[in-house]
Amino acid sequence: MISHIVSRGNALVFAPYQIVSGDASLNKKRYDTIFAAYEEAVRRYGESFDLRRVAFAGHSYGASASLSMAWRGVVDKGWGEKGVALFLMAPWYYAEMSLKQFVNFPPQTKLIVEVFDNDEICDHRIAKEIFDRINLPSSEKDFVILNSEKRLGYDMKASHGTPSGGEINALDYYGIYRLFDALTDYSFNNSIAGKSIALGNGQPEQKFMEPWPDGAPVRPLTAGDCIGVTRSQISFLFPYFPSTMGLTTVSSADFKTETGLAPESLATAWGTNFSLYPLANDNPVLPWELNGTAVRVRDSACVDRLAPLFFVSPTQVNYLVPAGTLPGAGTVTIFNETGAISSGPTSIKNVAPALFSADSNGQGAAAASVLRLKPDGKLQYEKAIEYSLGQGRYNTLPIDVSDKNDQVFLLLFGTGLRYRSALSNITALVGGIPVEVLYAGAQGDFPGLDQINLRLPGTLSGRGEVDVVLSVDLQKTNTLKVQIR
Repeated sequence: MISHIVSRGNALVFAPYQIVSGDASLNKKRYDTIFAAYEEAVRRYGESFDLRRVAFAGHSYGASASLSMAWRGVVDKGWGEKGVALFLMAPWYYAEMSLKQFVNFPPQTKLIVEVFDNDEICDHRIAKEIFDRINLPSSEKDFVILNSEKRLGYDMKASHGTPSGGEINALDYYGIYRLFDALTDYSFNNSIAGKSIALGNGQPEQKFMEPWPDGAPVRPLTAGDCIGVTRSQISFLFPYFPSTMGLTTVSSADFKTETGLAPESLATAWGTNFSLYPLANDNPVLPWELNGTAVRVRDSACVDRLAPLFFVSPTQVNYLVPAGTLPGAGTVTIFNETGAISSGPTSIKNVAPALFSADSNGQGAAAASVLRLKPDGKLQYEKAIEYSLGQGRYNTLPIDVSDKNDQVFLLLFGTGLRYRSALSNITALVGGIPVEVLYAGAQGDFPGLDQINLRLPGTLSGRGEVDVVLSVDLQKTNTLKVQIR
Protein backbone atom coordinates (compact mmCIF):
# COMPACT_ATOMS: atom_id res chain seq x y z
CA MET A 1 0.00 0.00 0.00
CA ILE A 2 2.93 2.34 0.71
CA SER A 3 4.25 1.67 -2.78
CA HIS A 4 0.85 2.36 -4.29
CA ILE A 5 0.36 5.65 -2.46
CA VAL A 6 3.83 6.89 -3.43
CA SER A 7 3.28 5.80 -7.04
CA ARG A 8 0.42 8.29 -7.20
CA GLY A 9 2.80 11.18 -6.64
CA ASN A 10 2.21 11.53 -2.90
CA ALA A 11 4.86 12.18 -0.28
CA LEU A 12 4.38 9.59 2.45
CA VAL A 13 5.68 9.47 6.03
CA PHE A 14 5.57 6.12 7.82
CA ALA A 15 6.60 5.83 11.47
CA PRO A 16 7.38 2.39 12.93
CA TYR A 17 6.25 2.05 16.54
CA GLN A 18 6.23 -0.71 19.16
CA ILE A 19 2.81 -2.28 19.81
CA VAL A 20 3.66 -5.69 21.29
CA SER A 21 2.90 -4.66 24.86
CA GLY A 22 -0.74 -4.63 25.91
CA ASP A 23 -0.07 -1.89 28.45
CA ALA A 24 -2.63 0.81 27.64
CA SER A 25 -0.57 3.37 29.55
CA LEU A 26 1.93 3.23 26.68
CA ASN A 27 -0.56 4.60 24.15
CA LYS A 28 0.64 8.16 24.67
CA LYS A 29 4.27 7.14 24.05
CA ARG A 30 3.25 5.32 20.89
CA TYR A 31 1.17 8.23 19.66
CA ASP A 32 3.99 10.65 20.46
CA THR A 33 6.42 8.42 18.54
CA ILE A 34 4.23 8.46 15.44
CA PHE A 35 3.70 12.21 15.49
CA ALA A 36 7.37 12.88 16.21
CA ALA A 37 8.13 11.12 12.92
CA TYR A 38 5.73 13.47 11.12
CA GLU A 39 7.36 16.51 12.69
CA GLU A 40 10.85 15.26 11.87
CA ALA A 41 9.87 14.59 8.27
CA VAL A 42 8.49 18.12 7.97
CA ARG A 43 11.70 19.50 9.51
CA ARG A 44 13.85 17.61 7.02
CA TYR A 45 11.75 17.70 3.87
CA GLY A 46 9.09 20.33 4.52
CA GLU A 47 9.84 22.23 1.33
CA SER A 48 8.80 19.15 -0.65
CA PHE A 49 5.44 18.82 1.11
CA ASP A 50 2.19 20.62 0.43
CA LEU A 51 0.98 20.74 4.01
CA ARG A 52 -2.20 22.48 2.94
CA ARG A 53 -3.41 19.07 1.75
CA VAL A 54 -2.82 16.11 4.06
CA ALA A 55 -4.11 12.57 4.47
CA PHE A 56 -3.92 10.28 7.49
CA ALA A 57 -4.28 6.56 6.88
CA GLY A 58 -3.94 3.70 9.32
CA HIS A 59 -4.73 0.06 9.95
CA SER A 60 -5.83 -1.53 13.26
CA TYR A 61 -3.88 0.25 16.02
CA GLY A 62 -2.67 2.73 13.44
CA ALA A 63 -6.23 3.44 12.32
CA SER A 64 -7.34 4.48 15.78
CA ALA A 65 -4.09 6.41 16.27
CA SER A 66 -4.78 8.31 13.04
CA LEU A 67 -7.64 10.12 14.77
CA SER A 68 -5.24 11.74 17.22
CA MET A 69 -2.62 12.27 14.49
CA ALA A 70 -5.17 14.14 12.35
CA TRP A 71 -6.24 16.29 15.31
CA ARG A 72 -2.64 17.11 16.22
CA GLY A 73 -1.67 17.89 12.65
CA VAL A 74 -4.74 19.83 11.57
CA VAL A 75 -5.80 21.60 14.76
CA ASP A 76 -2.48 21.98 16.58
CA LYS A 77 -0.18 22.46 13.57
CA GLY A 78 -2.55 24.03 11.07
CA TRP A 79 -1.99 21.46 8.33
CA GLY A 80 -4.68 20.61 5.82
CA GLU A 81 -6.34 23.99 5.30
CA LYS A 82 -7.11 22.98 1.70
CA GLY A 83 -8.20 19.44 2.48
CA VAL A 84 -7.91 16.56 4.95
CA ALA A 85 -8.47 12.90 4.08
CA LEU A 86 -8.86 10.31 6.84
CA PHE A 87 -8.79 6.62 5.85
CA LEU A 88 -9.24 4.16 8.72
CA MET A 89 -9.04 0.39 8.21
CA ALA A 90 -10.23 -2.11 10.85
CA PRO A 91 -9.59 0.31 13.76
CA TRP A 92 -8.66 -0.87 17.24
CA TYR A 93 -9.65 0.99 20.43
CA TYR A 94 -8.87 4.69 20.13
CA ALA A 95 -7.07 6.77 22.77
CA GLU A 96 -6.34 10.46 23.37
CA MET A 97 -9.56 11.58 21.67
CA SER A 98 -12.03 13.35 23.91
CA LEU A 99 -15.70 13.29 23.12
CA LYS A 100 -15.58 17.03 22.54
CA GLN A 101 -12.87 16.55 19.91
CA PHE A 102 -15.13 14.15 18.02
CA VAL A 103 -17.89 16.73 18.01
CA ASN A 104 -15.53 19.50 16.88
CA PHE A 105 -13.54 17.48 14.37
CA PRO A 106 -11.99 19.65 11.60
CA PRO A 107 -14.88 20.27 9.19
CA GLN A 108 -12.72 20.05 6.03
CA THR A 109 -12.12 16.35 6.74
CA LYS A 110 -13.38 13.64 4.36
CA LEU A 111 -13.62 10.23 5.99
CA ILE A 112 -13.77 6.54 5.10
CA VAL A 113 -13.96 3.94 7.87
CA GLU A 114 -13.50 0.47 6.41
CA VAL A 115 -13.83 -2.95 8.04
CA PHE A 116 -13.24 -6.46 6.66
CA ASP A 117 -16.02 -9.03 6.86
CA ASN A 118 -13.69 -11.88 7.88
CA ASP A 119 -11.80 -9.88 10.51
CA GLU A 120 -11.57 -11.85 13.77
CA ILE A 121 -9.48 -9.29 15.65
CA CYS A 122 -11.20 -5.89 15.92
CA ASP A 123 -14.93 -5.70 16.52
CA HIS A 124 -16.62 -3.84 13.67
CA ARG A 125 -18.58 -1.87 16.28
CA ILE A 126 -15.40 -0.04 17.26
CA ALA A 127 -15.22 1.28 13.72
CA LYS A 128 -18.94 2.07 13.71
CA GLU A 129 -18.65 4.08 16.92
CA ILE A 130 -15.77 6.11 15.45
CA PHE A 131 -17.81 6.69 12.29
CA ASP A 132 -20.91 7.79 14.20
CA ARG A 133 -19.01 9.93 16.71
CA ILE A 134 -17.11 12.07 14.21
CA ASN A 135 -19.37 15.04 13.69
CA LEU A 136 -19.07 15.38 9.92
CA PRO A 137 -21.94 15.70 7.41
CA SER A 138 -23.14 12.35 6.11
CA SER A 139 -22.18 13.49 2.61
CA GLU A 140 -18.53 13.75 3.71
CA LYS A 141 -18.06 10.32 5.26
CA ASP A 142 -18.88 6.66 4.49
CA PHE A 143 -18.72 3.35 6.34
CA VAL A 144 -17.46 0.50 4.14
CA ILE A 145 -17.40 -3.28 4.56
CA LEU A 146 -14.98 -5.18 2.30
CA ASN A 147 -16.46 -8.62 1.57
CA SER A 148 -14.60 -11.88 1.04
CA GLU A 149 -14.98 -13.84 -2.19
CA LYS A 150 -14.08 -17.39 -3.26
CA ARG A 151 -14.41 -18.50 -6.89
CA LEU A 152 -12.51 -20.21 -9.71
CA GLY A 153 -9.93 -21.62 -7.30
CA TYR A 154 -9.17 -18.23 -5.79
CA ASP A 155 -9.80 -17.42 -2.11
CA MET A 156 -9.85 -13.69 -1.51
CA LYS A 157 -10.39 -13.37 2.22
CA ALA A 158 -11.09 -9.94 3.71
CA SER A 159 -9.37 -10.67 7.01
CA HIS A 160 -7.70 -8.41 9.54
CA GLY A 161 -4.45 -8.57 7.57
CA THR A 162 -5.97 -7.01 4.44
CA PRO A 163 -4.16 -5.76 2.39
CA SER A 164 -1.67 -8.57 2.95
CA GLY A 165 1.31 -7.09 1.14
CA GLY A 166 1.53 -10.15 -1.09
CA GLU A 167 0.20 -10.40 -4.62
CA ILE A 168 -2.31 -7.61 -5.22
CA ASN A 169 -5.85 -8.86 -5.81
CA ALA A 170 -9.22 -7.19 -6.38
CA LEU A 171 -9.82 -6.70 -2.66
CA ASP A 172 -6.58 -4.77 -2.33
CA TYR A 173 -6.80 -2.70 -5.48
CA TYR A 174 -10.53 -1.98 -5.86
CA GLY A 175 -11.54 -2.31 -2.24
CA ILE A 176 -8.73 -0.25 -0.68
CA TYR A 177 -6.30 1.48 -3.06
CA ARG A 178 -9.03 2.75 -5.37
CA LEU A 179 -11.04 4.14 -2.44
CA PHE A 180 -7.98 5.85 -0.97
CA ASP A 181 -7.10 7.45 -4.33
CA ALA A 182 -10.67 8.68 -4.79
CA LEU A 183 -10.85 10.04 -1.24
CA THR A 184 -7.66 12.07 -1.63
CA ASP A 185 -8.71 13.25 -5.09
CA TYR A 186 -11.96 14.58 -3.66
CA SER A 187 -10.31 15.98 -0.52
CA PHE A 188 -7.44 17.74 -2.32
CA ASN A 189 -8.95 18.59 -5.72
CA ASN A 190 -12.70 18.65 -5.01
CA SER A 191 -13.13 15.95 -7.66
CA ILE A 192 -16.80 15.02 -8.07
CA ALA A 193 -15.80 11.72 -9.70
CA GLY A 194 -13.58 11.02 -6.69
CA LYS A 195 -16.43 11.73 -4.30
CA SER A 196 -18.81 9.36 -6.12
CA ILE A 197 -16.30 6.52 -5.66
CA ALA A 198 -15.05 7.30 -2.16
CA LEU A 199 -18.24 8.62 -0.58
CA GLY A 200 -20.92 7.31 -2.90
CA ASN A 201 -23.20 6.04 -0.12
CA GLY A 202 -23.41 2.63 -1.76
CA GLN A 203 -23.82 3.78 -5.37
CA PRO A 204 -22.70 1.34 -8.14
CA GLU A 205 -19.49 3.23 -8.98
CA GLN A 206 -18.42 2.98 -5.33
CA LYS A 207 -19.28 -0.70 -4.83
CA PHE A 208 -17.66 -1.82 -8.11
CA MET A 209 -15.00 -4.53 -7.61
CA GLU A 210 -14.07 -5.54 -11.21
CA PRO A 211 -15.24 -8.82 -12.89
CA TRP A 212 -13.76 -12.28 -12.58
CA PRO A 213 -12.00 -13.74 -15.67
CA ASP A 214 -15.31 -15.36 -16.70
CA GLY A 215 -17.08 -11.99 -16.58
CA ALA A 216 -19.01 -12.55 -13.33
CA PRO A 217 -18.76 -9.52 -10.98
CA VAL A 218 -16.63 -9.75 -7.87
CA ARG A 219 -18.76 -9.46 -4.76
CA PRO A 220 -19.27 -5.70 -4.29
CA LEU A 221 -18.44 -3.54 -1.32
CA THR A 222 -21.10 -2.77 1.26
CA ALA A 223 -21.04 0.98 1.74
CA GLY A 224 -23.14 3.83 3.06
CA ASP A 225 -24.01 5.99 6.03
CA CYS A 226 -26.35 3.56 7.78
CA ILE A 227 -24.61 0.21 7.43
CA GLY A 228 -25.40 -2.04 10.39
CA VAL A 229 -23.09 -4.48 12.16
CA THR A 230 -24.64 -7.93 12.63
CA ARG A 231 -21.77 -10.15 13.74
CA SER A 232 -21.69 -11.20 17.37
CA GLN A 233 -19.23 -9.40 19.64
CA ILE A 234 -17.87 -12.74 20.85
CA SER A 235 -16.57 -13.47 17.34
CA PHE A 236 -13.80 -10.86 17.79
CA LEU A 237 -10.61 -11.01 19.84
CA PHE A 238 -11.13 -7.36 20.84
CA PRO A 239 -14.87 -6.83 21.43
CA TYR A 240 -16.66 -3.49 21.50
CA PHE A 241 -17.48 -1.85 24.83
CA PRO A 242 -20.24 0.70 24.19
CA SER A 243 -19.85 4.21 25.56
CA THR A 244 -23.03 5.76 24.11
CA MET A 245 -25.87 6.35 26.59
CA GLY A 246 -29.47 5.57 25.67
CA LEU A 247 -32.38 7.98 25.44
CA THR A 248 -36.13 7.90 24.95
CA THR A 249 -37.83 10.39 22.68
CA VAL A 250 -41.57 11.13 22.71
CA SER A 251 -44.12 13.63 21.45
CA SER A 252 -44.08 16.68 23.72
CA ALA A 253 -47.88 16.63 23.81
CA ASP A 254 -48.79 13.14 25.04
CA PHE A 255 -45.37 11.74 26.10
CA LYS A 256 -46.10 8.39 24.44
CA THR A 257 -43.34 6.65 22.50
CA GLU A 258 -45.89 4.83 20.35
CA THR A 259 -47.17 8.13 18.96
CA GLY A 260 -43.91 8.65 17.13
CA LEU A 261 -42.71 11.93 15.68
CA ALA A 262 -43.63 13.91 12.58
CA PRO A 263 -41.68 16.56 10.68
CA GLU A 264 -41.95 19.96 12.37
CA SER A 265 -43.53 18.45 15.47
CA LEU A 266 -42.58 19.12 19.07
CA ALA A 267 -40.51 16.38 20.68
CA THR A 268 -39.02 15.64 24.10
CA ALA A 269 -36.02 13.44 24.84
CA TRP A 270 -35.46 11.84 28.26
CA GLY A 271 -32.13 10.50 29.45
CA THR A 272 -29.04 11.54 31.41
CA ASN A 273 -26.10 13.88 31.01
CA PHE A 274 -27.72 15.98 28.28
CA SER A 275 -26.65 19.35 29.74
CA LEU A 276 -24.77 20.65 32.78
CA TYR A 277 -27.79 22.68 33.95
CA PRO A 278 -31.28 23.66 32.72
CA LEU A 279 -31.50 26.43 30.13
CA ALA A 280 -34.43 27.63 28.03
CA ASN A 281 -34.05 29.43 24.72
CA ASP A 282 -34.97 33.11 24.92
CA ASN A 283 -34.32 34.09 21.30
CA PRO A 284 -36.98 34.48 18.58
CA VAL A 285 -34.92 32.23 16.30
CA LEU A 286 -34.46 28.72 17.64
CA PRO A 287 -30.77 27.76 18.01
CA TRP A 288 -29.08 24.57 16.77
CA GLU A 289 -27.06 24.51 20.02
CA LEU A 290 -28.11 25.48 23.53
CA ASN A 291 -25.78 25.39 26.52
CA GLY A 292 -23.40 23.26 24.46
CA THR A 293 -26.10 20.68 23.68
CA ALA A 294 -27.07 19.70 20.13
CA VAL A 295 -29.66 17.25 18.78
CA ARG A 296 -29.25 15.35 15.51
CA VAL A 297 -32.15 13.49 13.88
CA ARG A 298 -31.35 10.80 11.30
CA ASP A 299 -34.21 9.66 9.09
CA SER A 300 -34.87 6.45 7.16
CA ALA A 301 -32.83 7.74 4.21
CA CYS A 302 -29.84 8.13 6.56
CA VAL A 303 -29.93 11.92 6.27
CA ASP A 304 -28.80 13.76 9.41
CA ARG A 305 -30.36 17.08 10.36
CA LEU A 306 -29.76 19.28 13.38
CA ALA A 307 -32.89 20.00 15.39
CA PRO A 308 -33.86 23.50 16.63
CA LEU A 309 -33.88 23.60 20.44
CA PHE A 310 -36.36 25.01 22.96
CA PHE A 311 -34.98 23.75 26.27
CA VAL A 312 -32.13 21.63 27.63
CA SER A 313 -31.44 20.17 31.06
CA PRO A 314 -29.45 17.23 32.48
CA THR A 315 -32.35 14.81 31.89
CA GLN A 316 -34.65 16.49 29.34
CA VAL A 317 -34.35 18.21 25.96
CA ASN A 318 -37.26 19.80 24.08
CA TYR A 319 -36.69 20.21 20.36
CA LEU A 320 -38.38 20.65 16.98
CA VAL A 321 -38.21 17.69 14.60
CA PRO A 322 -36.43 19.12 11.52
CA ALA A 323 -38.47 19.87 8.42
CA GLY A 324 -37.94 17.36 5.63
CA THR A 325 -37.34 14.39 7.94
CA LEU A 326 -38.55 11.32 6.03
CA PRO A 327 -40.90 8.71 7.55
CA GLY A 328 -39.59 5.37 8.76
CA ALA A 329 -37.13 4.18 11.39
CA GLY A 330 -35.08 7.08 12.69
CA THR A 331 -32.41 7.80 15.28
CA VAL A 332 -32.13 10.72 17.68
CA THR A 333 -28.63 11.58 18.95
CA ILE A 334 -27.81 14.20 21.56
CA PHE A 335 -24.33 15.67 22.13
CA ASN A 336 -23.60 17.58 25.31
CA GLU A 337 -21.01 20.31 25.90
CA THR A 338 -18.20 17.85 26.53
CA GLY A 339 -19.14 15.70 23.53
CA ALA A 340 -20.84 12.85 25.41
CA ILE A 341 -23.36 11.12 23.19
CA SER A 342 -26.80 9.72 23.93
CA SER A 343 -28.73 7.96 21.20
CA GLY A 344 -32.00 6.13 20.73
CA PRO A 345 -34.44 4.95 18.05
CA THR A 346 -37.64 6.69 17.08
CA SER A 347 -40.46 6.23 14.59
CA ILE A 348 -40.94 9.06 12.10
CA LYS A 349 -44.40 9.36 10.52
CA ASN A 350 -46.07 11.79 8.14
CA VAL A 351 -48.47 12.55 10.97
CA ALA A 352 -48.05 11.74 14.66
CA PRO A 353 -51.03 13.55 16.20
CA ALA A 354 -51.14 14.36 19.89
CA LEU A 355 -53.02 16.95 21.96
CA PHE A 356 -51.61 19.15 24.70
CA SER A 357 -53.21 18.97 28.12
CA ALA A 358 -53.44 21.93 30.48
CA ASP A 359 -51.14 20.22 32.96
CA SER A 360 -48.58 19.38 30.25
CA ASN A 361 -48.72 15.66 30.93
CA GLY A 362 -50.97 14.52 28.09
CA GLN A 363 -53.88 13.77 30.45
CA GLY A 364 -56.83 15.48 32.12
CA ALA A 365 -58.11 18.89 31.09
CA ALA A 366 -57.37 19.87 27.50
CA ALA A 367 -55.20 22.92 26.84
CA ALA A 368 -58.11 24.66 25.17
CA SER A 369 -59.97 27.91 24.82
CA VAL A 370 -63.40 28.86 23.52
CA LEU A 371 -64.36 31.32 20.80
CA ARG A 372 -67.99 32.47 20.73
CA LEU A 373 -69.54 34.19 17.70
CA LYS A 374 -72.54 36.31 18.69
CA PRO A 375 -75.45 37.00 16.34
CA ASP A 376 -74.22 40.58 15.85
CA GLY A 377 -70.87 39.27 14.58
CA LYS A 378 -68.98 40.02 17.80
CA LEU A 379 -66.22 37.53 18.72
CA GLN A 380 -65.77 36.65 22.36
CA TYR A 381 -62.96 34.51 23.82
CA GLU A 382 -63.70 32.46 26.95
CA LYS A 383 -61.67 30.27 29.25
CA ALA A 384 -62.09 26.50 29.17
CA ILE A 385 -59.73 25.73 32.06
CA GLU A 386 -58.79 27.17 35.44
CA TYR A 387 -55.90 26.38 37.78
CA SER A 388 -56.75 25.13 41.28
CA LEU A 389 -54.11 25.99 43.88
CA GLY A 390 -55.64 23.54 46.34
CA GLN A 391 -55.51 20.63 43.91
CA GLY A 392 -52.31 21.74 42.18
CA ARG A 393 -53.76 21.15 38.73
CA TYR A 394 -55.97 22.60 36.00
CA ASN A 395 -59.68 21.84 36.02
CA THR A 396 -62.19 22.22 33.21
CA LEU A 397 -64.59 25.17 33.16
CA PRO A 398 -68.14 24.79 31.78
CA ILE A 399 -68.67 25.77 28.14
CA ASP A 400 -72.18 27.05 27.48
CA VAL A 401 -73.65 25.79 24.20
CA SER A 402 -77.31 26.30 25.13
CA ASP A 403 -77.91 29.54 23.21
CA LYS A 404 -78.99 28.56 19.70
CA ASN A 405 -78.12 32.02 18.42
CA ASP A 406 -74.44 31.64 19.31
CA GLN A 407 -71.85 29.70 17.40
CA VAL A 408 -69.37 28.10 19.82
CA PHE A 409 -65.92 26.88 18.74
CA LEU A 410 -63.50 24.81 20.80
CA LEU A 411 -59.83 25.61 20.08
CA LEU A 412 -57.47 22.73 20.83
CA PHE A 413 -53.70 22.66 20.56
CA GLY A 414 -51.48 19.78 19.57
CA THR A 415 -48.53 18.78 17.45
CA GLY A 416 -47.63 16.33 14.70
CA LEU A 417 -50.73 16.78 12.54
CA ARG A 418 -50.03 19.68 10.17
CA TYR A 419 -49.14 17.33 7.32
CA ARG A 420 -52.48 15.48 7.49
CA SER A 421 -53.66 14.31 4.07
CA ALA A 422 -56.97 16.23 4.04
CA LEU A 423 -59.29 17.96 6.48
CA SER A 424 -61.93 15.38 5.60
CA ASN A 425 -59.66 12.67 7.03
CA ILE A 426 -59.84 14.18 10.51
CA THR A 427 -62.67 13.18 12.83
CA ALA A 428 -63.40 14.56 16.29
CA LEU A 429 -65.55 13.11 19.05
CA VAL A 430 -66.72 15.21 21.99
CA GLY A 431 -68.54 13.12 24.55
CA GLY A 432 -68.81 10.41 21.92
CA ILE A 433 -70.63 12.70 19.50
CA PRO A 434 -69.01 13.58 16.13
CA VAL A 435 -68.39 17.30 15.78
CA GLU A 436 -67.33 19.40 12.79
CA VAL A 437 -63.62 20.00 12.26
CA LEU A 438 -63.14 23.46 10.75
CA TYR A 439 -59.35 23.72 10.82
CA ALA A 440 -56.37 21.53 11.64
CA GLY A 441 -52.89 22.81 10.91
CA ALA A 442 -50.05 25.01 12.05
CA GLN A 443 -50.94 27.45 14.82
CA GLY A 444 -48.70 30.02 13.19
CA ASP A 445 -47.11 31.83 16.12
CA PHE A 446 -45.17 29.06 17.87
CA PRO A 447 -42.89 26.63 15.95
CA GLY A 448 -44.22 23.10 15.89
CA LEU A 449 -47.55 23.98 17.54
CA ASP A 450 -50.72 22.90 15.72
CA GLN A 451 -54.26 24.12 16.26
CA ILE A 452 -57.59 22.34 15.81
CA ASN A 453 -60.87 24.29 15.63
CA LEU A 454 -64.09 22.37 16.38
CA ARG A 455 -67.70 23.58 16.16
CA LEU A 456 -69.61 22.56 19.31
CA PRO A 457 -73.30 21.80 18.58
CA GLY A 458 -76.11 22.64 20.97
CA THR A 459 -76.93 18.95 21.24
CA LEU A 460 -74.02 18.66 23.68
CA SER A 461 -75.78 20.92 26.20
CA GLY A 462 -75.84 19.53 29.74
CA ARG A 463 -73.35 16.72 29.13
CA GLY A 464 -70.93 17.82 31.86
CA GLU A 465 -67.27 16.76 31.69
CA VAL A 466 -66.69 14.72 28.55
CA ASP A 467 -63.86 13.15 26.58
CA VAL A 468 -62.33 14.76 23.50
CA VAL A 469 -60.44 12.61 21.03
CA LEU A 470 -59.29 13.20 17.45
CA SER A 471 -58.44 10.79 14.68
CA VAL A 472 -56.03 12.10 12.05
CA ASP A 473 -55.47 9.91 9.01
CA LEU A 474 -56.74 6.96 11.11
CA GLN A 475 -54.36 7.70 13.99
CA LYS A 476 -56.05 8.51 17.29
CA THR A 477 -54.78 11.15 19.68
CA ASN A 478 -54.66 10.94 23.44
CA THR A 479 -58.03 11.48 25.21
CA LEU A 480 -58.53 14.77 27.09
CA LYS A 481 -61.40 16.45 28.97
CA VAL A 482 -63.63 19.49 28.46
CA GLN A 483 -66.80 20.44 30.32
CA ILE A 484 -70.10 21.27 28.60
CA ARG A 485 -72.82 23.17 30.46
